[in-house]
Amino acid sequence: MLILDSVHTFYGHIHALKGVSLTVNKGEIVTLIGSNGAGKTTTLNTISGVISAQSGAIYLESSQNGGSERAGDVQEPGIRLDRLHAHEVARLGVSQSPEGRKIFARLSVKENLAMGAFARTDADGIRSDMARVLELFPRLEERLSQPGGTLSGGEQQMLAIGRSLMSRPSILLLDEPSMGLAPLLVQQIFQIIREINAQGTTILLVEQNAQAALQVAHRGYVLETGHIVLSGDAQHLLSDPQVAEAYLGI
Repeated sequence: MLILDSVHTFYGHIHALKGVSLTVNKGEIVTLIGSNGAGKTTTLNTISGVISAQSGAIYLESSQNGGSERAGDVQEPGIRLDRLHAHEVARLGVSQSPEGRKIFARLSVKENLAMGAFARTDADGIRSDMARVLELFPRLEERLSQPGGTLSGGEQQMLAIGRSLMSRPSILLLDEPSMGLAPLLVQQIFQIIREINAQGTTILLVEQNAQAALQVAHRGYVLETGHIVLSGDAQHLLSDPQVAEAYLGI
């Protein structure tokens, strides 16, 4: 569903991604792990078009891929996301739940969720997806009229994920969903990630909690200073001595 082919991204003169290549197949949870500053968030922001890739290619195979004049050569394996603006990427079914949640503090929970469906016009579908999100996150249903900024950290994380689901994404980019949460809430969030995937959503997960991420993922990539240094089956990476020492505290 998603292919990154030798992607290079810069912040000014800082070379943040140095030839990153990875794939995410339909129906998978793929995790990208690494230390602070490795380039994990930059990878997601480059996919979603918030940051432009300097070189390389990003392809999306999507059921929503018709009609884009900027999609490039039809011989390519999908739409060239790196040629599109962020709002165009979002309309193609790529939805990001960002690091730090970035909910709209003064809007109500219901309004925050509605913002996730800004590009949709199917009222019945939006109502259906709102009900689905509230079923996944019952705590949000109790706080629909409450301003988003007054929620706890865990509730804001639920809201950020729920908002991203309201676009009915073909692929969901999750950036540090467990950041700052108590252990019990971390378990709950990762269980919900499993449920979202089981309902048919493909997920690319960036997470500093490497053990939790690899336990929920099908495959994983290890990113160090802008390079992919290891990749493979998630269970294999869990037992890899290099990963265990560097990221699992073993």
